[in-house]
Amino acid sequence: MHPLTSRKIYLLAALMVLWALYGLTGRDAWKGEEALALGQVLDWLDHSHAHASIVPLHTFLAGLSAQLLSPWLDIQDAARAVSGLFTLIALACTGLAARALFGPGFGPAAALLLMGAFGLMLRAHALLPDSLQLAAYALLLYGAALARSQVRPAALAIAVALLALTLIDGLSDLVLGLLILSLPLASRDWRERPYRQAIVRGIGLGLLLVGLWFAWLASQGSLSAWLAGHGLAGLLPVYDPGHLLSLLAWSAWPVWPLAIWAVWHEHKRLGRASQLHLALLAVIVLFYAALTPAFSRDGGALPLLVPLSLLAAFAVGHMQRSAAQAFYWFGVLCFIFLIIVFWVHFAALEWGWPPRLADRLARMTPDYQSGAVGGFGLGLAVIATVVWLIAIPFFPRAQLRPALVWATGMTLTWLLLMALFRPWGEAGWAWRPVLAELDRQLPAGACIQSQVEADTAVMLRYHLGSRLAQPGQTCDYLLIQGRRGEAASPGPGYEYLWLGQRPRYKDQALRLFRHVEPS
Repeated sequence: MHPLTSRKIYLLAALMVLWALYGLTGRDAWKGEEALALGQVLDWLDHSHAHASIVPLHTFLAGLSAQLLSPWLDIQDAARAVSGLFTLIALACTGLAARALFGPGFGPAAALLLMGAFGLMLRAHALLPDSLQLAAYALLLYGAALARSQVRPAALAIAVALLALTLIDGLSDLVLGLLILSLPLASRDWRERPYRQAIVRGIGLGLLLVGLWFAWLASQGSLSAWLAGHGLAGLLPVYDPGHLLSLLAWSAWPVWPLAIWAVWHEHKRLGRASQLHLALLAVIVLFYAALTPAFSRDGGALPLLVPLSLLAAFAVGHMQRSAAQAFYWFGVLCFIFLIIVFWVHFAALEWGWPPRLADRLARMTPDYQSGAVGGFGLGLAVIATVVWLIAIPFFPRAQLRPALVWATGMTLTWLLLMALFRPWGEAGWAWRPVLAELDRQLPAGACIQSQVEADTAVMLRYHLGSRLAQPGQTCDYLLIQGRRGEAASPGPGYEYLWLGQRPRYKDQALRLFRHVEPS
């Protein structure tokens, strides 16, 4: 694959920065996972928990970001900025790993294909540790790929990646990282002296850093608590792979079909195709990991995207022109269809056409008011759509073309989602509107006690912290969370005042009660 000029590399880097950073601010936590991650950040900022010294690395970095950016951003937005930063690091390390494995020109293809994966978009822009874990595995694979030619920088990259994996999720990730580094030694081509030297030095330095971390925890009296929550128990048992395969079918698109094509293209000489061995073994290890309790969350399969993107880049570089053109035009048609769907839905929300779709969307989010999208957002969406449609015929007729259309298409998809539908998402998924309505039900100076789920408790603390009861404080108002249809009463002596919920979460209704003195 032909290497790109410096000008084109700068343009691709600007595209990646736009995709990774746009949409990180100006919105509430929409999912329970984000709310719980925000709760850990708030704990770290308040230093209110005994485990504040042993928080996961993501919590520490997100909290530090919240402190540094507090003059310009609120806590949620500032903490979420870490996700964008480490997504960019993951893209860069994936590209560098592809260059080290396959040669010049393959780096941009791998980075663009990872960027174009459907499953990365929402997770990379959320306040979650997934982007940090993705970056750590990408750095590990880059270090392993570089180890065959440059021992010292490879060893340093491996050591940093192993330490980061340990601090992110514990010993489970450390063991998986060691497996990814060790298994290529089964291949004769990977048993050469430079690779052996690099991984021995990298693993040795990494374990030394992990040992120093353990020594520090022991000096704080926190080692046993850390090991209890970050041990190896999460690597067993193994779950049924059916759910994972159905998840990867859409979240790893389009890299998984290209990865399969790469293996099929080389299947007759796979044992001698040493450049594929590292990525293949990483896919096997991380596929197993995604079937275990340690990786059972929704983003547990995300690290798989890195080795799959490496294999996909190899496939793009060795495709016949007809196959590459077919995959390119398939991507063009997919994103044109998505663009039409987005603009039709936006027309239904803002202008009431088509009427049946407008009625359906109104029932989904009855609190949404048309006109919430500002002129800047609408203008950005129009310009981005027109530019992408005009640029399609001018994409270079090169092997990179299929990767480019998927990456730019996903960038346009994210821009349209955030520019046109962020207010609608806030009206349907965010806690901010319903908690603002709750605040209006309370007299000035009144406090509330709550019996709610953990993610709701975090958002109450974030939005209505001054209203919440302090330890030992008695409040006349009580908030209870439950299903909308079920009877939820704290018992006699309480008067029912208010019912509220997020429209898209009808099983999480909030009921406000006031304690009344018996007459």
